[in-house]
Amino acid sequence: MNKFKTTFLRTHHTRTTSDERRSQLFAKKLNAAQLPAFDDARPDDAPTVDLGDLSQPEQTAYFAWWKDLDPFSLGQLDIEAVRTFLSSCGLSDEKLEQIFGLFKNAPGGITESQFYAMLRLIAHAQNGRSISRDMVFLGGTCEAQWFTTYLSLIWM
Repeated sequence: MNKFKTTFLRTHHTRTTSDERRSQLFAKKLNAAQLPAFDDARPDDAPTVDLGDLSQPEQTAYFAWWKDLDPFSLGQLDIEAVRTFLSSCGLSDEKLEQIFGLFKNAPGGITESQFYAMLRLIAHAQNGRSISRDMVFLGGTCEAQWFTTYLSLIWM
């Protein structure tokens, strides 16, 4: 019986020490990581979405559209070129101005990640959702039908 008690106490004591050590290591790693908070973005910054954060249909269509509008890989688009491109998406001018209002502080034009965010907001608006900068983080559907109309106008 004493042997059983000793074994039980030793195992129990080791687990407590191990658990304490594990939480100390976790706290150290957490402090060392210093991850930025989700709400770190300033409200004046234009919303962005990386290509890897998009769904597969969004990635395919949005990247093709980006390459079409930026054939020389300059990395930025003129806001008027984007406005012309998006004018055929079927949204009212009021909705488009609401979306463009989120990107008014984009210096020098629209970057690739801002372009993807803009297209995702367009997709949400086409589905009848209200426009807000938080909608950028929700996955959307890719409405490619309005783009084919735009392409047919360009290549004629």
